[in-house]
Order: sequence, then C-alpha cells, then structure tokens
Amino acid sequence: MNVAQLALDNIEQYGEYESLTFEGKTYTNVARDAHARRFATILRANGIGPGDVVAVLMPNSPEVTSAFQAIWKVGSALSPITPMLTPREVEYMLADSGAKAAITVPHLAGRVRDSAAACPKFEKLLVLGETQVEDAIDISADIESAEPLAKLVDRDPDDVAMVLYTSGTTGNPKGVLLTHRNWVSNTRSSVINQPQRPFLRTMNVMPLSHAFGVMVMNVGLMAGSNSALLGWWDNKKVFETIQDFGVQRFAVVPTMLSYMLTYEDRDKFDTSSLELVGTGGSALPESVRTEFEKTFNCVVKQGYGCSEATTALTGYREEESYRSGSVGHAIEDVELRIVDLGGNVLGADETGEICARGPNIMKGYLKKPEATAEAIVDGWLHTGDIGRLDGDGYLYITDRKKDLIIKGGENISPREIEEAVYSHSAVAEAAVVGIPDETWGEEICAVVVKRNGAEVTEGDILEHLSHQVTKFKMPAHVVFFPMLPKNTTGKIQKRQIRDMVVAEAAKAAKAAAAAAAVAK
Repeated sequence: MNVAQLALDNIEQYGEYESLTFEGKTYTNVARDAHARRFATILRANGIGPGDVVAVLMPNSPEVTSAFQAIWKVGSALSPITPMLTPREVEYMLADSGAKAAITVPHLAGRVRDSAAACPKFEKLLVLGETQVEDAIDISADIESAEPLAKLVDRDPDDVAMVLYTSGTTGNPKGVLLTHRNWVSNTRSSVINQPQRPFLRTMNVMPLSHAFGVMVMNVGLMAGSNSALLGWWDNKKVFETIQDFGVQRFAVVPTMLSYMLTYEDRDKFDTSSLELVGTGGSALPESVRTEFEKTFNCVVKQGYGCSEATTALTGYREEESYRSGSVGHAIEDVELRIVDLGGNVLGADETGEICARGPNIMKGYLKKPEATAEAIVDGWLHTGDIGRLDGDGYLYITDRKKDLIIKGGENISPREIEEAVYSHSAVAEAAVVGIPDETWGEEICAVVVKRNGAEVTEGDILEHLSHQVTKFKMPAHVVFFPMLPKNTTGKIQKRQIRDMVVAEAAKAAKAAAAAAAVAK
C-alpha cells in the first residue's frame, strides 16, 4: 500500500483530463504525475528513500502536490510544516521528526537553513528555484530533465506516511503519526459518504500544510475532480475563482464562511455555480450556516474530525437533510461512542467525551508513548471533545474539554452562548471564554467582532442574550476586538483570546489603581 497510488488510480479510472488550475495555468493529471515521478527521481538521487522523513515548507502551489507525491513514491514520510511558523517552531519540528531533508522555496530557504542547523539528522536542503543560501541545492532544473521514476515503492499499510504536527495549546506541538492505511481508508470513506460526479469543478483553499488541505487533495484524486488551487485565502480571489472557474463545491472552516458573508463586494460576483459547501475544523454557528445558504443559494453541510483521525469522522450524505446543530453521523468504517469521566459508555442523548475507532485513527504521537496511551485506550481515540449522539447516531458537538467554563463548580458550554451571540445581526464573529474570578472561580466573557459598519454596544449584546440564555450563563463582560486570533487554517484560538482578555483586564485594573492613587 502507498497513498501515492491514489494519483495512479486517478489516471487509470478517469483517463487524462485537466485536473488542476493555479494562477491561470492548467495542468492535466498525467502531467502532474509525470512531474512527481521526475521529482521522485531527484529525491532518490539525493539519498532519500524508504523510512526517511522529508519536511515540506511551501505555500500552496502545484509544486507542493508534486513534492508530496514524490516523497511518498520513494517510500519516505512527509512532514508538512506551515511556512508562517517562527524559526524556533520550525527547528523543533525538524529536530523532533528527525527530518533528513527539507523541500522549500527560495524566499524561505534561509529560515529553513537556520532552523536545521541544530538538527543532527538533517542532511539536505532542497530548493525549488535559484538560491544564494549556503548549502542549499536548487533542484528545479534537475526535476525538469530527470527520467521519471518507473515504479513507486510499496509500503506496509501501517508504515508512517506523514508526521503531522498539531497546533498545540500548551507546550510544544505533538507529531501525529498517520499511516498509509489511515490516509487511504479515510479518503475512501470520505468519498463514499459524499460522492461527486467526475470532473466536478472544486476549489481547494485550505493550506496543504494542514491535514484538511491534504484530504481535499486526496479526495479530488479519488473522485476525479477538476480543482482550482489557491495560494492563500483572499476574499476577492475566492469570489473571482468561484465566478471564473465555475466552482461547484469546496470545503472550508466556518471562519471562511463568515469572511464571505461580510465581504462588502460579494454582490459583484456571480456565484450561481455553487452547489455544496462543506465545513469542518471548528464549530459552525447555525446562524452562519442558514445565512450562507440563503445568500449564496447552496447547501452547507458540517462534518467533524481531527488530525488524530486523519481528518474525517462524521458527515452527511448528499441526500440527507441537515439536522440543526449536528455534524452528521459516522462515515464509512468509523465507529463513535460517548463515554463519561470513568470511561463508561453512555446512552443516546447523554453528554460526554466523544471517542472514535476505525482504520483512520493515528498510529500514535511521535516519541510520546504516555500521551499516546492516554489518547488511545483499547483502540478507541479519546478526542477531548464533548458531545452526544442522538437515537439515530447523529453527533452533536458541545465543546472542547479544555474550553468548558467552570463557574461556581458548574460546567458551562461556551458553544451554547456563542450560538446566541452569533444570532445578533451586528455580529461577524464571536468567542466565549472563561476568565479568572475571585467569587466564581471563572466568569464568562464574550468577545465580539462587529460586522462592517455595524454599531452595537455591550448593553445591546447583553439585552439580546437575556432572551436566549439563563441568568447564570449570562456573560459578565462583553468586549470588542477588531479581529479574532486564528491559526493558519482559520480556527479561532481561544487560549490566545483568553490571555488577551486577562491581560487587558489587568492593564485596566492597574490604570484604575494608579488613577485612584493620584486622586488621593
């Protein structure tokens, strides 16, 4: 088994066709595979082979997809690293993964070289373009003139195909070990759950340094999509692509739906080609879903997953009606259950931790046996997410364990309050966090981003909430931010928000104390 086989199966099943468009240039599936085969030959010439780990630090481009395929073809494991990370973060990932080589672009080569300097196993810095960085090797011309690799290296299904680093809320991120079986099975299950017509026009706006973006790429291969790849999220570029390419489907995190809804020039573009938009990665506010469907006359369906499960655990089939608040049911080959703090399995509509089992569950965390043993118990992945299954097996996410607010000993769901905040017409984005409080232990704070041109006060938000949540769950504070901090996939970073709110409160208290001292 080798996840790179998906590209070969794509050619065999669908023949040659235009499969990728990037910045106005179109590539066929055959041409893309030929480039990846030549790329693989150059990797092998540089001593890279089975069992090695190769890091890739590049913005989205066709060359990234070729690099991924080439690494897999020679039997190596891929470690995608977000280009925007700091040198210290890159150094940690290179050293922790034991990367033998890295593939990057000229403007990032210096940073990668500096990060790799302290990594004892690192040998080769391969650059796709001319570079003056010492010890870096420009392989772009070599790839063009190389003989294509004749045959990909077969791997055991349980061999590691990817070392994927989680974003991490505390400490260093953990390396998630995803196998060839993980990727092939989860891609297959995703396509079975949401089949699509061959040559459907899709759009990939997710970073290929993230599992979500890689899954979109792999699903496109298995389903025979014709995909427009974007280098990064840009509102105007997204709307231009939908209009000019005739995008029928795409997948995003919920934040991106909010970006599209609040984009002031959205009505200037023809989006009538849109049929279906899938979301995952974080909670989708119901008000955002319904407004997006009404605005763009398409269907929005939410799924659920995590890096430790390759990507996908739940979703909706095309013919299924959406259940408000639900992320769908378990996809093919995935089992779900809800357990309490003691690990006891709960019944329908009982709330507890979401656990999952299936061929898509990670092999473990790299060099972290204790963390692996804590996360995977008797074959079941403990996701750290809180939710319930209804009588038909549809999953409802309540919260992350770490996001629960404990006020006066009571667990309070931020998600419930966030849904109510989002339903205010002046709110573009919102996050609810717990902050330290001497009386209650934690108190509730709602952080709000206003829609463009909207005027709304703390009193307005509280009045709106008073009709939707109980008094005990009412926020003690409502603060307004110009934007919410997010990671590279657009997921809202609640820990950072919490830290920012606490810091601002401390600053205000200090200023008040100073003013009081002056008054005396």
